[in-house]
Amino acid sequence: MAIGFMLLPTPALKQLGARFKAIGVRLNAIFPGLRYDLANAQVELSAETYSVGAFFSSMLFGIFALVFLSVISMIRAFAFPLNLLLPVFGFMVTTLFFLVLNMYYPRVTSKSVAAKIDRGLVFAARDMLIQVSSGIPLFQALSNVADGDYGQVSIEFKKAVSEARSGKTITVALEDMAIANQSKYLKKMSWQLVTAIRSGANLAKSLKSIIKLLVDYQLRQIKAYNAELNFIVLIYLLAAAVLPTIGTTILVIFSVFGVLGVTPEIYISLIAVGVFAQLMLIGYVYMRRPKMYE
Repeated sequence: MAIGFMLLPTPALKQLGARFKAIGVRLNAIFPGLRYDLANAQVELSAETYSVGAFFSSMLFGIFALVFLSVISMIRAFAFPLNLLLPVFGFMVTTLFFLVLNMYYPRVTSKSVAAKIDRGLVFAARDMLIQVSSGIPLFQALSNVADGDYGQVSIEFKKAVSEARSGKTITVALEDMAIANQSKYLKKMSWQLVTAIRSGANLAKSLKSIIKLLVDYQLRQIKAYNAELNFIVLIYLLAAAVLPTIGTTILVIFSVFGVLGVTPEIYISLIAVGVFAQLMLIGYVYMRRPKMYE
């Protein structure tokens, strides 16, 4: 299975990583945080192997660009040195672009995983609070959440429960869970539980504090989105109503003086630009929408 924007499957990545490990070591020196991003993104490859795969996949993209631009140069009959420089420049730019893209892909993926954890953590924490307040031991509460339907939170808890069942203490398992992901709220929850266990404090109070923190965080997200949405609606009205109307009026005025005529092509282009701007704004609103329950 390919990872990110790589063209090579996982078995081929492992073979290339073992054979060209030196390339991976040099790339890791440029991107020192890659091994942590891979762990947080749950990519089961070493940093060296992933770097080698990113390098060769980027080379393949560059070769595709080289062949394509070479064919274009031959068809258009570009003169020297443009017919040589264009494919070479395209190869270098494409290779560098996909190399950087592949190297930063685990970081983007790990942030997506952290966002999924934050969305489900408030419900998992409330479930744990009810169980702990009812007298259920913490380990059993963690096991119940791991077996529940809390998405990425259940996956992270399954790892901690598995470590605890394999011989580690529950505090060590929680510490490992806090270190192994980028969700700052799961980190805070894990460290608060570890502190409460070691100090003998009330676990229910620790869970209540993290739940309040998560709810406040979600409320802040909603308020920030609401404030941003008011401005976006104004821009949308400008793109959907004001600009096409003003543009048509200006074209009509110019046509009176013989500067520009209101031709069907110009009018259709004006409508197409307005529709494109509206679609872009709708897509932006969808992307910025706080995803609380997905």
